[in-house]
Amino acid sequence: MLKQNGVWTSIDNWKKNEYAVLYPERKESLWYIDWGDLVYKGGGYDLHAILANQRNTYISIPYISDPKGLPNDVSEQIRQEFECGESHTCTWFTFDEIFKFNWDQKIEYEDYTMDNELVIDVVDYRESGEEFLQALERLVHREDPSNFRVIIMFHN
Repeated sequence: MLKQNGVWTSIDNWKKNEYAVLYPERKESLWYIDWGDLVYKGGGYDLHAILANQRNTYISIPYISDPKGLPNDVSEQIRQEFECGESHTCTWFTFDEIFKFNWDQKIEYEDYTMDNELVIDVVDYRESGEEFLQALERLVHREDPSNFRVIIMFHN
């Protein structure tokens, strides 16, 4: 989302879900975004843990913040996607918040193989978030990152 004249505007390419129009009893979102149009298509449990403490119960790595929920001032498309979609948790950040986070951390933790052998594993924050950060940087260019906001929905 981009903030222009004090108003957040979705920069996504939302399309009307004709199926939801034809079959309203199914309570599907009226809007969707094609997979190819998503700003970021990746993920991964380490990134989910870093962003909003999702799937972070095993090693409890430091994270940016607990989930904030859906902002009050989102577009109707985003609200419907969250309420009717498959997401269980939602959070949001300004790009500025994301860029100011310490992505140079590496956290070591103990794990065990299937043969019950102890191994030391590492979560490299920069590596875990590299594609995500690059996707955001492509959108910002030279503009103020506090004028951009990303809304993240976590799925099962």
